[in-house]
Amino acid sequence: MSSSSFKYSVIILLFFGVSNSYSQGRKIVNYTEVGGLIHLSNTFGSNAEFNGFRTRTGITRIISKNYGLGFALGTDNYKRSTGATFNTLPITLNAAYYFNPELTGFKLDAYGGYSIKLFDNLNRGLTAGAGLSYSVAVNDGLNLGVQTGYNYQEIDYPSTFVQEGFNLGSFRIGLGITFK
Repeated sequence: MSSSSFKYSVIILLFFGVSNSYSQGRKIVNYTEVGGLIHLSNTFGSNAEFNGFRTRTGITRIISKNYGLGFALGTDNYKRSTGATFNTLPITLNAAYYFNPELTGFKLDAYGGYSIKLFDNLNRGLTAGAGLSYSVAVNDGLNLGVQTGYNYQEIDYPSTFVQEGFNLGSFRIGLGITFK
C-alpha cells in the first residue's frame, strides 16, 4: 500500500469508523454558507486591501454528542481595491464542537485544507480558519445560523511567474443553513 493510499485509508477510518457509545444516534449533517471576507491583513503590500465573497457547502458526521468531523468545498473571490481579483476553490477538512447536542445554539469550528487550481482563473494555496456560529432550529431537519471567524489564505504563483505569492487574513461573516 502506498503512503498516499494509507493516509486516505486512515482518514476514512477516522471519519466513518469511530465507534463509541453514541454510535446508534450518529448523524450526517449538510451545511451551506454564503458570506463575506473582510480584509484584516496581507503580505502583498501596505496599500493593498482585499475583500471577498465566500461560499461553502460541506458534510459533517457527528461522531459524539458534541463533536463532528467532515469536509467542505467552497469558493472564495477576493477583490483588491485596485480591481484585481483572486479566485480560490478550497477543499477542507473540518472539525466542529456543538455546545448543544441538538445542533442548535453555539458551535465552534476549525478547518484546514488547500485551494486547488482547476482552471486558469483560479489561484492555489493553503487555507485555514476557525470561527464561532449560532443557529436556531426552523424545524426538526433545518437550522438557520450566523457565522463569524477568521480565514487565512495563501495565494501561490508558479515558480515561473514574476511576482511571488502572498498571504491574506480575513474576518469572515456569513449566513448559513444546516440540514440535519
